[in-house]
Amino acid sequence: MKITSYSYYIILSALILFTACNKEDLSENAARLRIKLTDATSLVLREMYVDIKEISVFATDSANTEGEWITLEYSGGEYNLLTLMNGKTVQLVDQYFPSFKNIEKIKIQFGNNNRLVTVTDTPVPLQLSPEIIDGVVIDNVTTDLATNVISSIIIDINAALSIREINGNWFLKPAARAFPETYGGSIKGYVSPMEANPYVAIIQEPDTFFTFPEADGMFYFFGLNEGAWDIYLIANPESNYRDTVFTDTISEGQKLELTPKPIRLVFDTAPSN
Repeated sequence: MKITSYSYYIILSALILFTACNKEDLSENAARLRIKLTDATSLVLREMYVDIKEISVFATDSANTEGEWITLEYSGGEYNLLTLMNGKTVQLVDQYFPSFKNIEKIKIQFGNNNRLVTVTDTPVPLQLSPEIIDGVVIDNVTTDLATNVISSIIIDINAALSIREINGNWFLKPAARAFPETYGGSIKGYVSPMEANPYVAIIQEPDTFFTFPEADGMFYFFGLNEGAWDIYLIANPESNYRDTVFTDTISEGQKLELTPKPIRLVFDTAPSN
């Protein structure tokens, strides 16, 4: 299996929606909704901002017979996604929400100040693709809200598939998935040396996820399907370290920690003249 070569590498991940009880408006039929932003990185960009204007959910009753769009209590904001990697989050929403509802869809509306900042400090505006002017709708969320029970939904935006260039203009068209926080397994590992400037990709068709390790080499992926995952530890070509590729398997809900700790990339000694 090969990783497609892009003219850019943008690794972007996840909004998290949490539900719990409201302190100010507590009742027996109450839940509380929290939204957080998490997990993003890039190999060539220094900053990547998304301008989120509005978040709403499509909620049905317990019998799934009636539904309505509910706009969440969110005032909007701009977020540098490249500061949010490997489980880091920033909370967007924390509000009262009716229980005994099923959230089936999530809609995100973006403002007009989405942008990239390159390593040379050059700002690059991200225009909204025409298809998302009215928002991005994520289907098949299917999360039940129970009284006094915290329910969580992860929204994962894959930036490598979310940004495109046409005639010198860059466009934002988020490719997103959504799943319950309790869904799936996770993969955690460490890579060294950091002099290799590595990044990590994991692939299980049709899904590909990326991250940039922390200063100590730690990388982390979550919300993963069970089964075999191809794991790529990819060094900066200028570092003269070799890439490492292997396959590991996770069972349903497994929290897999890779060994050895760390996984060391091998220095590729230049041939003598």
